[in-house]
Amino acid sequence: MKQRLLIAVVLLMITAAAMAQGNKVQFNETGIVFVNGRAFFPIGIWIYGPDDHVLKDVQDKGFNTIIGNGFGAEHFDRIWQHNMMVVPFSNEQTLAAKEHPALLAWYLTDEPENREKPEDVAAAYRQLKQQDPNHPIGLCHYLFEAFATYKDGCDFSMSDVYPVTANRDVPLRNVGIHMDQARAVHHPNWPVWTYIQVFGGPDTDGGKWAVPEPEEIRCMTYIALVHRANAMLYFSYWAKEPRMWESVGHVVSELRQLTPSLIADGEERPATSSAEQVQIRAKKVSTGWLIMAVNTERSEAETTLTIDGLGNQPLRMPFNGNREVRAKDGVLQERFGPCEVKVWGIGRAPTAPKLAQKQ
Repeated sequence: MKQRLLIAVVLLMITAAAMAQGNKVQFNETGIVFVNGRAFFPIGIWIYGPDDHVLKDVQDKGFNTIIGNGFGAEHFDRIWQHNMMVVPFSNEQTLAAKEHPALLAWYLTDEPENREKPEDVAAAYRQLKQQDPNHPIGLCHYLFEAFATYKDGCDFSMSDVYPVTANRDVPLRNVGIHMDQARAVHHPNWPVWTYIQVFGGPDTDGGKWAVPEPEEIRCMTYIALVHRANAMLYFSYWAKEPRMWESVGHVVSELRQLTPSLIADGEERPATSSAEQVQIRAKKVSTGWLIMAVNTERSEAETTLTIDGLGNQPLRMPFNGNREVRAKDGVLQERFGPCEVKVWGIGRAPTAPKLAQKQ
């Protein structure tokens, strides 16, 4: 309840600023989103229609952003009233609403690979940038090589790798591999927004995709976090599979709890895992640490985790009953179950930073 009230207060503050001086969205030097100078971590979902029951459902699950082509400018007010922002496709109607406080960013085109020429996408990007310089423009890709092919057509990249196939023969770690490619093409702190698969079943593309298990959804989410996702997007609205949809709510709840540390000023500290299938990230913030590790495979693993500068401090696991463990000289010996995630923290949640204004 407190977190929901806090999000509502932040969005109201954003509204007041937008009404007074126009809605301006920027990235800082590490790719974090700032709305009118205030840090924001988008937790978005693609929907197919902004009915009130849908908006209430996704709001209750903890989402703060609606994304895609299932809504229009006429729905911005309603979405904003549900304390959520929007990432729409650009057209005459949505561009006319470019000063609306709900507008977070533009979705230029979805998966242009093999159907749109790079030079046409780049030209469309330049034209949209002229029409609205105050909101960033994103492109979404599913092919690894597309990040380079279309690099001149966006301010941030969206990656939609969906590895939960019917045969489960695609590595979950591909989520992070594609994110790394986007930054290799642009620069190490390029903003990357990552889609997580929450769809599947026998009626989806002829049965090509399986319904992701709750542990797979959580695993993919944390692979993205370990690879420094600047926003988490879920494709798509899938309330018709109750078990999976309930698990999405649990993951989004964790994201909201982690948001203060994810958007805080801090330092990414070197961290390693002796087992390749276990990936780790350690972030030092002013009030402590956030450490996340994820087993990217559907098999067990034992690993030695080493975090530079951690020392012998006690760590608490917020999603495991606040259980306490202690690192020894920055080392943790851990066993992971299939797709298991572990999160450790030290200290209180940091204060959200403000964007330093360039002179």
